[in-house]
Amino acid sequence: MVCKKIFHFIIFYILIFGNFGCVTLYNPATEKNEIIFIDTATEKSIGEAAAKDIPKRYKILHDYQLESRINNIGKRIGRVSDRQDIEYKFIILDSEELNAFTLPGGFIYINKGLIAALNEDEIAYVLAHEVGHLCARHIVKKLQANMAYQLILAISLSALNRSKIEPTTIKEGIDAIYNLVELKYSRSDEYEADRLAAKYTYKAGYNPYASISCLKKLQKSQKNNLKLLRYFRTHPYVDERIEVLMKFIPKIVENK
Repeated sequence: MVCKKIFHFIIFYILIFGNFGCVTLYNPATEKNEIIFIDTATEKSIGEAAAKDIPKRYKILHDYQLESRINNIGKRIGRVSDRQDIEYKFIILDSEELNAFTLPGGFIYINKGLIAALNEDEIAYVLAHEVGHLCARHIVKKLQANMAYQLILAISLSALNRSKIEPTTIKEGIDAIYNLVELKYSRSDEYEADRLAAKYTYKAGYNPYASISCLKKLQKSQKNNLKLLRYFRTHPYVDERIEVLMKFIPKIVENK
């Protein structure tokens, strides 16, 4: 249950700023009608504010050739995705850790170590999986369910230049967003992102079965303790995910 303080803040935001409201929309990614509090403009503002803080937390890799490769793969995935109201941005982090993550509003990060471990189709799967989380609005739903509404919305207001927010409040809000990003997705969220990834990779001209080889490759690396703990902290249930994908992929291939 949302506490009264948070509820009153939300109502105040709706009445004063008119940028945040309860909307029921049909989501083609999930094929369901969903209640969304955080609209696209607000999500983008939250993501942009958090993305500005990324260089303070991670080292960005500036490699034109590798950036072009990842952007080409990512853009192909984005063009066939179920969500076209955001611009997908693909950024490479200079880390050997096998990891990838997403911020609200279309910001997708992948480590150079993960890129080096995978082939083209497997990279497409990883990027499509992250795109799938955005299309299914898993991140937005995590934000909505969290009690850090005030901090998160403060960031949005600051990004939109609608209100002067104390720097300490903005920092706390950004920290809250990163904490949410670090939390595990639910089992159903992961399955859904995998199914969407298989669909998007296939529609973009990549091999959807690369999702299986990618997960098996990462699972093997985990057993060898190759800097993989973080990825599997946020992406659990590998054997079950593989089983679900094995049943799902033939359906999308047959229904082309």
